[in-house]
Amino acid sequence: MLDPNCNVNDFLQKLMDPPVAQSIENALIILKDIGALTPEEELTELGQKFGQLPVHPRISKMIYFAILVNCLDPALILACAADEKDPFTMPLSPGDRKKAAAAKHELASLYGDHSDHLATVAAFQCWKNAKASGQAKEFCSKYFISQVVMKRLDDLCRKLQGELNRHGVIPSSSSNCSLNAHDPGILRAVIAVGLYPMLGRMCPLSKNRTRSVIETIAGAKVRVPSLSNNVDMSSTKFDEALIVFDEITRGDWGVVIRSCTVLPTIPVLLFSREIAVSTTESYDAVKSDDEEDHEVGNVGDAMDIDKEVGRPGEKIMLGPENSVKVVVDRWLPFKVTAFEIAQMYILRERLMASILFKVHELSLRFKIFIILFWQCHPFQPSICICRLNIQRKICRLISVLLCMQ
Repeated sequence: MLDPNCNVNDFLQKLMDPPVAQSIENALIILKDIGALTPEEELTELGQKFGQLPVHPRISKMIYFAILVNCLDPALILACAADEKDPFTMPLSPGDRKKAAAAKHELASLYGDHSDHLATVAAFQCWKNAKASGQAKEFCSKYFISQVVMKRLDDLCRKLQGELNRHGVIPSSSSNCSLNAHDPGILRAVIAVGLYPMLGRMCPLSKNRTRSVIETIAGAKVRVPSLSNNVDMSSTKFDEALIVFDEITRGDWGVVIRSCTVLPTIPVLLFSREIAVSTTESYDAVKSDDEEDHEVGNVGDAMDIDKEVGRPGEKIMLGPENSVKVVVDRWLPFKVTAFEIAQMYILRERLMASILFKVHELSLRFKIFIILFWQCHPFQPSICICRLNIQRKICRLISVLLCMQ
């Protein structure tokens, strides 16, 4: 049990009640995708920071990104709301249901509408303002919001912010960490970081369909909840719109998603796991449902363009305004210019470098503290104990993921 050289799966299988092997594998894939583990299952600095917060590792990444872009308060609300009941109540009478839907749309419109998550952020912030003026109860009644859920969210946000303060992630005065808390574009980017790859696209309209239907990455067709801000996106401009969502559940009306938000293209290109680029010849020739199965070359974070002289890929990249086909995570195709995708690769690299810089900055403070502590209390912990501590941190991250499955 105390062998520091065994891998994560072998370590967990030694427990009295070990998790299912497939669940461990899925958790390891998620941790590698978000940069918490290396391909060799070694804990990264990013993973160490994620393990310090009592939330899903993907939510931890969202919080670090929110701090980087000065959008902390909404991220805290979203992080705490992820494990809470929906604050918006569902009235029984049809008339009240229409009023509840209109009230939710009104709140979401403060950030551009078409987002259940931003409706929750707006509801919480408006509730806090109403609470300060002694009108919290009237506000909840008017907008069909559960005051009990609001109070729990308020308590959880304070505790989570306290954890960030305790670990030195944010200063004691965090007002400067939320300067962009009301920017709709940045808010949707924060949501994308926290929910990706829970992504789908809106299915085109049909005469027999009365509610919005989303096709997920796995190809499943799921319905939008009846109280969602995206339940009736009847305009054709929303055909194949990109949607991120919390989770998929099975209800009385079939398979539905919990909450969802319409995303622009740029956050998906920035925060996706893999991007592949090819010529537009295949894009125009193959425009079908199995387009994601079309071979577009090696997928990765390096631009995969034919390098041989005379190959179509080389000709396309010579012209910045020429169109190229971009496939995100072997599923989602886009048509952009070569110049635009080149800029996107640079932004992806700079964004990851910025997040890592933030982590290194915090790690440097911790290392300085350890050096000063060792000078006052001279002792040398063994390498075996250090490796076991890292192993426990990895298992803690996995246990968080397993509990949320």
